Amino acid sequence: MEDTKKGLTRRSFIIKGSTAVGALSLATAFSAGSLINPREVNAANLNPGTTDFPWPAAGLDVEKIRNYGFYNYQKIGGCGLGSARALIQGFLDAHAAAGSAPVGWAQVPLNLYAWANGGGPSNWGTICGAIAGPVGVLNLMNLHGTLGSEVFEWYVKQSFPLALNTYNGEDLGSGTTVLPILDGDVAGHSVPDSPLCHISVSKWLTAANVNLNAADGSGRNLKKDRCGKVTGDTAAFTADMLNKYFDLTLGTPAWTKPAAMAGCYDCHTSPTIKNVETKMSCTPCHTEPVSGRK
Repeated sequence: MEDTKKGLTRRSFIIKGSTAVGALSLATAFSAGSLINPREVNAANLNPGTTDFPWPAAGLDVEKIRNYGFYNYQKIGGCGLGSARALIQGFLDAHAAAGSAPVGWAQVPLNLYAWANGGGPSNWGTICGAIAGPVGVLNLMNLHGTLGSEVFEWYVKQSFPLALNTYNGEDLGSGTTVLPILDGDVAGHSVPDSPLCHISVSKWLTAANVNLNAADGSGRNLKKDRCGKVTGDTAAFTADMLNKYFDLTLGTPAWTKPAAMAGCYDCHTSPTIKNVETKMSCTPCHTEPVSGRK
């Protein structure tokens, strides 16, 4: 095969072709209706914990963020995506209302924490995405170390689902969405006692005496209603916590050992043993003392 045809060598084709593709990619990235989100292109240049992710002067609208979380879960899908997207959208709204520049909030991808849907990658049921999303957003502000543990501790103590009285089916994106089930009509409530999706959901399914496919008389999936509320509520708690943090009305959060695990925890974390690294309660998984492999 000839290396040259009509004055175009293989080498020059590769060089010119690569340049053309690169130029086209840049042009496409910044054009209207692009399939490449410019925010995804620019997000790599942002620095967590700097003015790239500014705090809006008037704070965040907690109830709006709660509604975003439920809507995102029901309409777009997923607790990780839904909770993080609710907070990011809340920041965008707050900066727009104040007329301030959102900087990084306008560039970070809204689906950044979709990996946490269903308890982490490939639905392994590990960390609940309703926690992972907000803590991930805290990380953008370099606050996950300061406030992240507070999100976990709040979550594990709630009797989910909490009542959702502020959302009336308002279209928060595109198309219609699902109305939440009234609190008096939900199938059951349960306290997770764990940040793990598998335990949190399984305890609720047992308390409600339903399976993953169960629906109410209107066809609304009961588990999705519960998890949509958990998504919105955890995002809202994080927003409220941030408001208090920046208003200087939030004291220094400190983790408190659950009474049921204090003895086990103190022993296993003692200098002479020190074979446990966790803040999770022991009892959801360990119902009796565990020593070695069983």
